[in-house]
Amino acid sequence: MLCSRPWGRYGLSLQNISRQALCRKWISLTTTRPLILPRRSFIVTSRVQDQHLHGYKDVDRYHGQYPTRTHMCGELRPSDQNKHVVLCGWAQPSRSMSQELVFLPIRDASGTTQLVYRAEHCPPDIKTTIQQLSTESVICVEGIVRTRPEGTINHQLPTGGVEVDIQRIYCLNPASPQLPFWPSQTQLPNEEMRLKYRYLDLRRPTLQNNIRLRSLMANTIRQYLIEHHQFTEIETPTLFKSTPEGAREFVVPTRKPGLFYALPQSPQQHKQMLMAAGFDRYFQIARCFRDEDLRADRQPEFTQIDLEMSFVSARQVQQVIEGMVAAIWSKALGIQLSEQSFPHMTYQEAMTKYGSDKPDLRFDLQIQDMSICLKDKTKSLDCLVVKNGASQLTGGDLKSLIKDLELTETEQQLFGFVKINENNIQQWPLKCGGGLKQMMQYSQDTQQNMNTTLNVEPGDLIFLHQRPNYLYGGNTLMGRTRLQVANQLQRKGHLTIPHHLFKFTWIESFPLFTPDEQGIRTWQATHHPFTAPFDQDIPLLATDPAKVRGQHYDLVLNGMEIGGGSIRIHSPVMQTFIFDKVLQLEKHEYERFDHLIDALGGGCPPHGGIALGFDRLMAILCQANSIRDVIAFPKAAGGKDFVVDSPSQVTVSQLKEYGLQILDDIK
Repeated sequence: MLCSRPWGRYGLSLQNISRQALCRKWISLTTTRPLILPRRSFIVTSRVQDQHLHGYKDVDRYHGQYPTRTHMCGELRPSDQNKHVVLCGWAQPSRSMSQELVFLPIRDASGTTQLVYRAEHCPPDIKTTIQQLSTESVICVEGIVRTRPEGTINHQLPTGGVEVDIQRIYCLNPASPQLPFWPSQTQLPNEEMRLKYRYLDLRRPTLQNNIRLRSLMANTIRQYLIEHHQFTEIETPTLFKSTPEGAREFVVPTRKPGLFYALPQSPQQHKQMLMAAGFDRYFQIARCFRDEDLRADRQPEFTQIDLEMSFVSARQVQQVIEGMVAAIWSKALGIQLSEQSFPHMTYQEAMTKYGSDKPDLRFDLQIQDMSICLKDKTKSLDCLVVKNGASQLTGGDLKSLIKDLELTETEQQLFGFVKINENNIQQWPLKCGGGLKQMMQYSQDTQQNMNTTLNVEPGDLIFLHQRPNYLYGGNTLMGRTRLQVANQLQRKGHLTIPHHLFKFTWIESFPLFTPDEQGIRTWQATHHPFTAPFDQDIPLLATDPAKVRGQHYDLVLNGMEIGGGSIRIHSPVMQTFIFDKVLQLEKHEYERFDHLIDALGGGCPPHGGIALGFDRLMAILCQANSIRDVIAFPKAAGGKDFVVDSPSQVTVSQLKEYGLQILDDIK
């Protein structure tokens, strides 16, 4: 008999709970082996519902003691012949060859082994059990290892030289025959479905290998930093405070009206305070949170390899990172990176030659400056010459390329291209389209100079764009054109970039400040407001912030930024001046950093550090298209977690407890 009294303790009442849910809770409270019911409707069949309502019946599962596993499924080899083994894992689709012969693959985290039912060796009930098994059921099997006959060896599997004759089989947990998909099936459902049932998707060997490699790399990083460079691993708080650092934050309400925590965008301020505390070398594989628009390489919560060092130069920080990256590449890929340091390039050089602050150096296609041809000397003329491009890229290709660039109306007037032939080689700047013709200071001497400097020949394709001399931001229009051209040439087979080619470079000497694109203030910090200027540029802080270079450095690999760091401001006077006079923060805004200013004024040593995106690094090592493929439980686009269906609503009583109210319409 059910009584109402116990249910209040669990937030339930007989008035608002269905009979099925009531029985589910009753079973979980009164059985010594709790029955955990899947919440997915595809598993709860009418038969299962009937069992719940009329008493505990679970005849499909083996609940007794089963043999202890002796081997992993991927371990067996011909040298194990005639061994008695016990394997546990997930049943794969069986193949019935005849009445006397059935094959049943079994998979676990280590791999797959083929089980065999042979009528002459096995009781008939084993065949019945196999036939009743649904794919992905959890089983335990006792058997004898046999080597496969010549001609039947599966060379694609490490265990392909053996099979196991089944002696006993235990069904520990049958999978629903109505699973939304099988991890072993060739045609997988869309990503949204796979994210919803991530526990199924993670059984796929590809994702298993990605997550295991991630674990191995985390261990490699810890060993390298602690054993070789005497770093101390320190955890910093997850509940932080709201500070204006640039990216949008997640805020966390408290039960004290009007008081909130914020989740940290990075451990930046805490690790600087750790330098003030005298720890000298800190690191952390840190969780960070940013409420940003999501793309393939973005998540609202992500992981970074975060470190900070006292009494160091930028070069010393870079040397530690180069050694760490070399250790990672050696352990993960077996590739020995060059012992020479990674090349260095200034921001100005990267933007001028490649049109990007994270240039892909796996192919040439350098941008050349031909400003000598322009009437307005405050402008620059970017030229990109594609050798033999006139025949390699058709008119349709170029039309598609221009469409992908999404040019503004102004950019259309300042951008053009021309295919070089015998007829126009002496006057091609006048044939490039757009409004560039009117902006050029053209003469035959200028033409000859351009042909010589650019090494122009018939059959070449030339792109041109007039831009301002002053460079800021992450790329230029010609930089985006360079990448689009490379993609087109790759697609058509005219450019080959080996997947195992890794081109690292350090990009340095960024502008410390860039114009505030929102127009609220004059300047914003290019990276974050704690980056130190070059010593020789300090006088320009008060007179010409546009010319101040920051001691910031980005590590770039194959056109992707995988890490960024800087030498930090350790002077409380300079830090306050930048907050107040350059960035023009309101008093209530920079007062939020009082804890950091106090720490700098308490005897903080000169220091610097860096953070590398761990998720992005793993995506590169695993050759994954998205960082979602290297995270166990990632969020989908928009921050949706399909597994647990979050973010989700909370009750009115919870909102009231935190002093919050949902407004239907916020203007």
